[in-house]
Amino acid sequence: MSKQYLVVDNGAYKIKAGFNSADNPTPTKVLNAITRTRDGVIHIGNQFKTHSKDYSGMQIKRPFEQGNLTSWETEKPIWDYTLDQMSKTEIDPSNVHLTLTETPFQLPQLSSNTDQIVFEEYEFGEYFRCIPASLVPFGVDESVISSDFTLVIDSGFNATWIVPVIYKKVHWEGVRKLPIGGSLLNGMLREVISFRHYDMSDDPILINTIKESTCFLAKNFNEVLKNKQQYKCEFVLPDFKTTTTGFVKTRETKVAPDAQLLTLYDERFTIPESFYHPEIMFDLNEATASSSVLQSAPIKNLTDLVVSSIIACPEITRPLLSANICLSGGTTNLLNFKARLETELTKELPQRWHVRVHDDYQGIPKDELSWYGGINLSNDDVLEKISISKKEYFEHGSNWCQKQFGFKNV
Repeated sequence: MSKQYLVVDNGAYKIKAGFNSADNPTPTKVLNAITRTRDGVIHIGNQFKTHSKDYSGMQIKRPFEQGNLTSWETEKPIWDYTLDQMSKTEIDPSNVHLTLTETPFQLPQLSSNTDQIVFEEYEFGEYFRCIPASLVPFGVDESVISSDFTLVIDSGFNATWIVPVIYKKVHWEGVRKLPIGGSLLNGMLREVISFRHYDMSDDPILINTIKESTCFLAKNFNEVLKNKQQYKCEFVLPDFKTTTTGFVKTRETKVAPDAQLLTLYDERFTIPESFYHPEIMFDLNEATASSSVLQSAPIKNLTDLVVSSIIACPEITRPLLSANICLSGGTTNLLNFKARLETELTKELPQRWHVRVHDDYQGIPKDELSWYGGINLSNDDVLEKISISKKEYFEHGSNWCQKQFGFKNV
């Protein structure tokens, strides 16, 4: 029986997992959480979608804390559920090569816990662990993007990572983190809506839906703010008869006379603006904002961090990286993310450099780019040289994985 290659992009919001065996592989996407509905029923992964129509009051427990995988008690049942969804036949783990992603600079002890689960609980035959951004160069079209010099901006649920990948290896000195991602935007949106309109502190799924369907980055923030009335948007809240998730009202939409509408104006663009003005998140919390230390602290925004990341790389590679910026991760789906980033970087980087931001990958969704990169890597001979077998793991001990896969101390 030939070896199977399994790629698991273990995101904090969603797991993207699948085998490379099919001619046209697509990932199985599973909510990386255990949820509990208002009536006390517990669901793993995507189960809540089929078992429950009322998502309000749902409690969500995630295995990730501040971007680190801290709870394998929560993660393991979700993995079991994911593997069940992917394959109806019994999988022989000893014949499976696993490629797994983790957060950059994950604490070594937490990575060791993961290695232990992979080899001792699941008993996979071979294993390669890396950060999602390092797989992106394997997923892009090389006729459009140079896979040798790629600056990956990976904006997910917990944070936004800027990762230079040179000759398909992560240049760790240039890795930067902006602690803004989908989770923080959801939290800020929830605060604003609960203060101005309705209390939505118990509706995390609804808040996420509102963010994904209404929020955008302003191409010119001051201009858009002046004309905020033009950006009025009405969101129809769920009534659990005609809609369970809610939707944006358009001119053609017929809405029931008793429907509850949420009218949004500047919330749509001021909250995503925190990528470029991170101090916005302190303004929402006056107690924190009044701290003089915070007010005077130089908080770096996305542009500053991208420039700092490029400058930390060898001089000869800098213009090449600025011309090959790749967006990945679900939060980069915000409207105008690419256009605004190109505008801001063009102001900051030398005039003679080309600034090119890529976000179109021939139909591959941006949150699946790392997964497809992992699939392409599994067809590459180099994977055998960088992987660790179960035999090597038991021979050399758990530190062996960290030595092979861990970030180089910078």
